[in-house]
Amino acid sequence: MRKIVLYGVIIFQIILIISLVRGIQLSMRTKERITSLEGKKQQLENEAKELKTREEYVESPYYLEKVAREELQLSKPGETVVIVPDIYSTVETDRREAEDLKEKANWQKWWDVLSGNQ
Repeated sequence: MRKIVLYGVIIFQIILIISLVRGIQLSMRTKERITSLEGKKQQLENEAKELKTREEYVESPYYLEKVAREELQLSKPGETVVIVPDIYSTVETDRREAEDLKEKANWQKWWDVLSGNQ
């Protein structure tokens, strides 16, 4: 009878130890999850602040005027919109057109093909 009680107490203690170990593991996993979720929360708060700042900028009169002037090419009453052409692109286009108009001799065309200058 005494052995049965002793074995029962030992089995009960083993069950308690297993339960305690599982509780500790669960607690550690919960702490890790809390830490990762706090980091994610901080990241989302930073993104929310950034988006709020962007929203304030986009809703500002300065931004609306900038978009109206640059993209829609609008102006205030009394102002004149002046579009300045890109000089490099016009010069480059003129040069290409001049080269296309200038006809090369047949031997120059062959030389370009054979030398890989085409």
